[in-house]
Amino acid sequence: MNILVTGFNGKVGKEVAKNLKAKGLSIKCAVRNADSLKREQNTYEFVSLDFTNPSTFDHALNEIDKIFLIYPPGADIKFEEFLNVAKQKKVKHIIYLSVKDVQFLPFIHHYKNEKLIKKSGTPFTFIRAGYFMQNLNDFLGAELRENRRIFVPAGKGKTSFVDTRDLAEVASIAFQNTEEHQNKKYVITGDEALDFYEVAQMMTDVMHVDIHYTNPSVKEFRKCMLKKGAKEQFINVVVGIHFPTKLGLAKGITNEYEKLTKIKPRKMKNYIMDYQEEWL
Repeated sequence: MNILVTGFNGKVGKEVAKNLKAKGLSIKCAVRNADSLKREQNTYEFVSLDFTNPSTFDHALNEIDKIFLIYPPGADIKFEEFLNVAKQKKVKHIIYLSVKDVQFLPFIHHYKNEKLIKKSGTPFTFIRAGYFMQNLNDFLGAELRENRRIFVPAGKGKTSFVDTRDLAEVASIAFQNTEEHQNKKYVITGDEALDFYEVAQMMTDVMHVDIHYTNPSVKEFRKCMLKKGAKEQFINVVVGIHFPTKLGLAKGITNEYEKLTKIKPRKMKNYIMDYQEEWL
């Protein structure tokens, strides 16, 4: 069984690759430029895959049985063409990283992509994920390091944070027993909903450094980020990600992770303890 892991350079793809490799599964990691990752070549096998360039699809999917599929950022993504090539190559299963409540969000890519995967006829598992804890050390990390603040327009709403390492464990389980998880949709969250004021207090308590959530308006956030040189498209994505939280729609939690793994999901406090060096 050969598994292609896409999105290796992102928050979830790398965790999936680590998890699968630790379990002894045969994997290849897809990146836009395989040569750029020479430092990690001894740990993982890489193959070049550019979702805007269909000429890379055939080689990337050679001898691949299953795919962990993440929709990449950027424009002109040939997602349906990739699915068609996967079907031609007789890929047996696709695990697709989607988002929580996607069925109510017809304006986002994941809504359309789930439909395209179903249409392709390739067996699938959809992992509909809550808000990544790792966003705090990704696109929110610079403000935390430089200004000791969580700076995002999320209002006072709570959100159902999930650790990407838990998402990787769910993917691993589904890969090892695809028949049981075939054509299933799992909504994976942590077991607590928190607002960003609570997260900031937890970070303060763990790291013994004052962290504040400033709760900027969308206008304030946009003005600050443009001044820092952020691209308009990126700003719009960040605003969009946090809009459901601002409306109070992101707090729902599920117990599906515990049902699948027989263990409790990671807590925010444990995540902060594990990653605190990222912000200090």
